[in-house]
Amino acid sequence: MRCLEAKERIDTRMDGWCLWSEFSWMVTLSVLAWEGVQLFHLTRRYLIHAYAPYPPFTSYGAWAVVTGCTDGIGLSYAKELARHGMKIALISRNPDKLETVAWQIEKEFGVETRAIQADFTKLDIYEGIKEKLAGLDVGILVNNVGMATRRSPFLDVPDGGKTYQDVLLVNNMSTVRMTHVVLPGMVEKRKGIIINVSSISDISPVPLTATYSATKAFIYSLSRSLAYEYKNNGILVHQVDPWYVYTKMMYKLLLPTGLMAPTPDIFVRSDLRSITKVHVTSGYWLHDIVREVARFVDFIAPTAATNIVGWAIKKDSERVMQKRAELKQQKADAKTT
Repeated sequence: MRCLEAKERIDTRMDGWCLWSEFSWMVTLSVLAWEGVQLFHLTRRYLIHAYAPYPPFTSYGAWAVVTGCTDGIGLSYAKELARHGMKIALISRNPDKLETVAWQIEKEFGVETRAIQADFTKLDIYEGIKEKLAGLDVGILVNNVGMATRRSPFLDVPDGGKTYQDVLLVNNMSTVRMTHVVLPGMVEKRKGIIINVSSISDISPVPLTATYSATKAFIYSLSRSLAYEYKNNGILVHQVDPWYVYTKMMYKLLLPTGLMAPTPDIFVRSDLRSITKVHVTSGYWLHDIVREVARFVDFIAPTAATNIVGWAIKKDSERVMQKRAELKQQKADAKTT
């Protein structure tokens, strides 16, 4: 009898081990299949970003509207779309920079421009923008204007209440209101492209830039929803989640340019090749790899992902502060010699 009971216990343990073994194999195969699919998509995106022909942008309309367009990524979108024959409506805060950029684009590319001065921290600007865009055949809207906060805990941002309000107005309200201004004309003619420039930080929470990353998650959700709502109206909503691009913001972080951090011109040319083929992208093939890794880590271990990002941001902030102190000391030493 005891031998039979012992045999039954052994059989039960063996059955349990077999079940766990089968489960482990299923999980392993599922992960490998998922990674295989991602590898296929990443390879496809590399080929698109590097070699795909540019779409016929002017077939969507004669004009492109670009916000936050006097430097960085926004300026590169304006210039590249002008290179492809589009007239450019430039919307930004600084009137002097606006006029300079408008003149440069007209001179270099021979296209008509329209400069519209607007401060996106204000709510009373949109009726004026709507009036100045009235009558234009707008084919592309680039919602690029953005604002970041200092890397620090939520309560340590100087004048936090006003700063956070401005970040929400610039990053989120501008995207909603500009889309609301331009989209009706696109729906009426049943074609148009909306490019929403967000950030790779929309994938998971980013400690020490909590409000900024939350605004980017808002843009991601808005873009996906609008893409579904208006796909049958001929509207293409293209979400762009850049990682590091060598803009003024990156310069302040004392980071070098390079293969992982392309110039705005290289980045925008890469993204525009994908505009009709990929609805959500980081715009640049190496950034797509970073994005997929971040998505995978956030999917399997969301808390760990947040902790890792928070630690990385903290360490990088310490690096920036140390580097700035060294540069300040070097300048002081140079003055004394």
